[in-house]
Amino acid sequence: MCAHRLEDSHSEFEQAVFRAAYSSALQRRRRNTAFFLLTFKHSARGLLFSWPVYVLVLAVALGDSVYALAYLLLLIPVLALSIYILVRGVRDDYRLKIHGMLLHRGFVRGLLFPPSH
Repeated sequence: MCAHRLEDSHSEFEQAVFRAAYSSALQRRRRNTAFFLLTFKHSARGLLFSWPVYVLVLAVALGDSVYALAYLLLLIPVLALSIYILVRGVRDDYRLKIHGMLLHRGFVRGLLFPPSH
């Protein structure tokens, strides 16, 4: 990913320039874009991984069973766990890949398709 961290700045002047650039409108837009891309990426992965749970919820909700509400209540912890994993993954990726970095023009490609080492 094309980015620079504050720790890469050696002098006080470089750190001041970094902080000024980091708080610019362009960098804020790039960080917001990165947040939404990470949310989309993790949501898509979550849907691909746990789609049977969502299909089950839909089937129970549309079913004519008397116990449909009870089944839906049993699935709430599964959905809550799925949302928790999504939020934690987005937060951790943001902290590692975005927070405290100056993002350059090609950051989207590096964010969505990280290079394999």
